[in-house]
Amino acid sequence: MSIRRSSAAALVSCLLLALGAAPAETTQDKPHKAAAEDKARFLVARPDLGDPLFKESVVLIFPSSVVAVENLVVGLIINRPARVPLGELFPNDKSLKNRTETAYFGGPVDPDVLGAVFRSSEAAKQATLLFGDIYVSFDSDFIKQLLNKPEKTPDLRLFVGRSQWTTPQLQNEMDLGAWYSVHAETSLIFSASPQMLWRTLFDRAEPGPVAKLSGERLLTQHDLKRPLLETSK
Repeated sequence: MSIRRSSAAALVSCLLLALGAAPAETTQDKPHKAAAEDKARFLVARPDLGDPLFKESVVLIFPSSVVAVENLVVGLIINRPARVPLGELFPNDKSLKNRTETAYFGGPVDPDVLGAVFRSSEAAKQATLLFGDIYVSFDSDFIKQLLNKPEKTPDLRLFVGRSQWTTPQLQNEMDLGAWYSVHAETSLIFSASPQMLWRTLFDRAEPGPVAKLSGERLLTQHDLKRPLLETSK
């Protein structure tokens, strides 16, 4: 693991609050009135989305209560296998050299940083609860431990990079008809057929008004300058 990747992973971890905690407001299986607008969800790309990086994508959006930077939306694309073998990501770990699992493309921000979404009945200080028993971690050493004990976390998805927007930018994309927002489901995160996930959720989404762009283009991820992580030191 390079110093650059380790430093970047540490910065990403600083984006998330309450590592290892299990706050009631993010337990999506037991919704509360105060948490109605603060839960994990899927963004499902609509055909009008202009950014090719997100074409037919499904993005798992983290609850805002676990994101430390105000007006920042963070998530991971869950239906785009990157075909990067574990041996390439952990070249110094002989136990992972011949494993056949591959990582997924989580998004264009910090593509050299690893992340993992997994199910666990127990909290871990190196991970953040998203909802139910679903956790996310950007701690590479912890992720390697999970990968070396697959029997303990059979439901695990590895990602390279992440997706993020400022809140106004994403709201603008929503207003322009770029995305559907639907309830996040555990089984779909670990779908055995990720290539079918977009169509499944797109067909399920409630129809809504589609903005006519009249020559206007949709904002793309490249329009967003990477925010400074002022909380990191």
